[in-house]
Formats: sequence, structure tokens, C-alpha cells
Amino acid sequence: MSGWRDKAVCRVMEPDLFFPTTSSEERLALKVCAQCPVICECAQYAAEHDRISGYPLQGVWGGVNRSRRRNRNE
Repeated sequence: MSGWRDKAVCRVMEPDLFFPTTSSEERLALKVCAQCPVICECAQYAAEHDRISGYPLQGVWGGVNRSRRRNRNE
């Protein structure tokens, strides 16, 4: 892996954080994203890719959750 993903704050964190099941967990994930130096690149990636390896893109990416990404694309 190279490029913007190497600089992502989430890279060294527990992945489950970015797949929240409650609103408080989601707020925590969004706080982490807000401090990330590559939040824009991550959000752009998520906006351009609705699937990874054939599976739907899930979780928080670039400070945006799946339902918000879906609403942006409609």
C-alpha cells in the first residue's frame, strides 16, 4: 500500500472503530477522521468506489458514513 492510505490516522487504529453500531461510536470515528491529514483523499476514494473486491463499501470513510455517501450520490 502506498500513497494517501499510508498517511491515514485510521491505519494504526482498531478497524472496528470505523464500523460503528451506535451513534456515540460513529461520533468517535468521525472525530478521528476530523484529525486525519488525508480525510479529503479518503472521502474522494469513497465517493468514487461503491465496492471493494466486489463487496459494498461499508463503514466511515473520509468523515462520512455509508448512508451519507449514498445520499450524496443520489
